Amino acid sequence: MTLALGKCALLVIAASAAIVSGSSGQTVAPVNILAGAQAFITPDEARFIFPRQASDSYDWDVPISGGHGGGEYMWDVSWEIPAARNGIDPCALWLIQYWKSGGPRKGSLKSLIEWLRIEPMVKSTKDLSGTARGPKVDHRKVFATVEDGQLIFVVQGADAVRQIFPTIPTKVTFRAIIENTPPHRFGPGSVHEYKTVMVNTRNSPELPETHHSKCDNIGG
Repeated sequence: MTLALGKCALLVIAASAAIVSGSSGQTVAPVNILAGAQAFITPDEARFIFPRQASDSYDWDVPISGGHGGGEYMWDVSWEIPAARNGIDPCALWLIQYWKSGGPRKGSLKSLIEWLRIEPMVKSTKDLSGTARGPKVDHRKVFATVEDGQLIFVVQGADAVRQIFPTIPTKVTFRAIIENTPPHRFGPGSVHEYKTVMVNTRNSPELPETHHSKCDNIGG
């Protein structure tokens, strides 16, 4: 089954609108909310650490007039793979909170992701612009957790690491997006945040951003 973001216009987890200084009248450059993301991959374990956010209060399953609702969160980590391995080797890990009726709901990040499962993704061989579900994994070994307020993707054990990373990448791209939430929380408009970091480098140097998932076939 081919999966793509498609018409489900996803917006970033936290708007990165520029902040205006009241004292000087100067505009301060927006801060990437993924700045400080870290990726570590060893033969026995992989950990992808999303930065702690300013608030640990989240809204999801939010009814929105004229639509099915908002508050659909998505986090992912992606990496490049050889073209010959398209449709075979995973190129991303997705964690998605799809909208459900019965909301709104509000809580901590830990509450938000409590029942979510990480899904490995591959490049689709049928839809050139899409992705598809990758191999089934043991979710006791491939999971998301919250430590000290930080969302962390964990791939645990040598077998799981080999399954997800037949070849260990030198860099990965973090992405964090959300479908509409109440304006007072995240602001209007469509903004996407990405952060590419070197693997196994605690203080990764600044790298050029292509502003698309490395699992996309077409870029953007």
